[in-house]
Amino acid sequence: MSQQYVVIGGNAAGMSTATRLRRLDETAEIVVLERGDNISYASCGLPYHLSGTVTEDDLTVMGSEQLAAAFDLDIRTGVAATNVDPDTQTVSVTAADGEPAAIAYDDLVIATGAKPLVPPMFDLSELEHCHTLRTVPDATAVREGMAGDERALVIGGGYIGLEVAENLSEAGNDVVVAELLEQVMPNTLGPEMAARVESRLRDRGVDLRLGTGVDSLTEPGDRTVVATTDGSKETFDLVVVATGVTPRTELAESAGVELHDSGAVAVDDRMRTSTPSIHAVGDVAAPPAARTDGNAWVPLGGPANRMGRVAANDIAGRDDRLDPVLDTSIAKVFDLDVGTVGDTAAALDEAGQAYEAVYTSQPNHAEYYPGASEIDFKLLFDPDDGTLFGAQAIGESGVDKRTDVLATAIAHRDTVFDIRDYDLAYAPPYSAAKDPVNMLGMIGANVVEGIADVVHLDEFLERKDEATVIDTRPPEMREAQGRIDGDENVPLGELREWAADANPDGEVFTYCKIGKSSYMATRVLAEYGITARSLTGGYYRYEYAATDDNERLESVPAE
Repeated sequence: MSQQYVVIGGNAAGMSTATRLRRLDETAEIVVLERGDNISYASCGLPYHLSGTVTEDDLTVMGSEQLAAAFDLDIRTGVAATNVDPDTQTVSVTAADGEPAAIAYDDLVIATGAKPLVPPMFDLSELEHCHTLRTVPDATAVREGMAGDERALVIGGGYIGLEVAENLSEAGNDVVVAELLEQVMPNTLGPEMAARVESRLRDRGVDLRLGTGVDSLTEPGDRTVVATTDGSKETFDLVVVATGVTPRTELAESAGVELHDSGAVAVDDRMRTSTPSIHAVGDVAAPPAARTDGNAWVPLGGPANRMGRVAANDIAGRDDRLDPVLDTSIAKVFDLDVGTVGDTAAALDEAGQAYEAVYTSQPNHAEYYPGASEIDFKLLFDPDDGTLFGAQAIGESGVDKRTDVLATAIAHRDTVFDIRDYDLAYAPPYSAAKDPVNMLGMIGANVVEGIADVVHLDEFLERKDEATVIDTRPPEMREAQGRIDGDENVPLGELREWAADANPDGEVFTYCKIGKSSYMATRVLAEYGITARSLTGGYYRYEYAATDDNERLESVPAE
């Protein structure tokens, strides 16, 4: 007798499970239940529909009829699963016509995904011009609601909120972004890295308001929305609430499965839940993760598809396990690419894990080849053995390549010494002879080995007024880029002469553009008996640092 598999949820994870099951078992009966009208649609492409970059037709990978025919699947759209009885191994459903029914299963896969997390003070069901962005109809409603040259409010400065802001702006609208916290992308970027993203948003005309809460949304009846932000009232033509998502676990809870602390369904590395014959995949599930001691909820498309494949392999009797997820991600913010992988400093602090952080800015390819642009990096690693913990990269080109290389390194528990010696592809149009990943490894290895003694910005700012601060850049670079108040300009080529006569009182801090010549300066000074520390990340790190009032630290013009 053939097996009957039921998959609840017809998007990335669910359809990956169903189609893989078919490839492994031609005789099985495979039923896919989807409460909406669309299956296998490109969720991550939804923001780009707002600007017309991606059409509605392109958002749907394959239609239900096409998928059903290609993989011999029983796909039922507009059908809501309402309950799971693990004792009888049945799923209760309600069809679009309201008729209830029960479907038996030998194995069940819950792929119900996530739903928008809407603050409780907003009742969007009563607001015609306020939207979330989770489905194709959501994207269509937002796009049709904006004719261009109108005013939009985006609530939330995470990945989706910024992608929505960019595309509404590209469509010709005046966009305000309100983020309750003091930085954008708070879950994936440190505040000093987020500063570059914030600067670019403002440069592109987005009215970015950090530390700003939206207290209420009302519609007076004239196609406008009145938003109360921190006590003041403003009028908008449209509002998009992008304050995050939460796992859709109601069905899983009806089956009595165990939940993770995040609220998602806890699964093992085979996607098995605590209830026999039930797997969970995609945004509803919290799989084993590399960045925590246990599981983590990482609602991203890449892990969702992999989870679906692993679950299908396990159901079909094949030995397969999901590697711990790293939370590798990348986002486009106008002409900036923002890549992140692994732990953030905040996560490591919370876990009580000691770490070192280094910063640098490196060209995406050989500087002499036309079109070179800088990538800003932050690398986190174990200060004792150099094991990599996390990385962040921001630039206009080449960010995806380096993020993927670093993700592979972190997945294999590589160290700064390993990435220092990676044999990476090189030609002037694609990289420098020392790829940025190699340079990160070199900088990190110097720190672990004690060859480089660095000072971080928070300590630098706290102690610079009592220290001797030396700028090792040439005067013309200093004049073009700005300087730090109270410093001395001693270019690297003149440092030996300076050191021979110097008798600095107190600490010595060196800095340059990115930390390269200032590191070499510390080595020169050491030979003259002067202990110095280099500002990691250099002047660019100082320039993009965020202060408590969300303003940038002021550059001081050269005298």
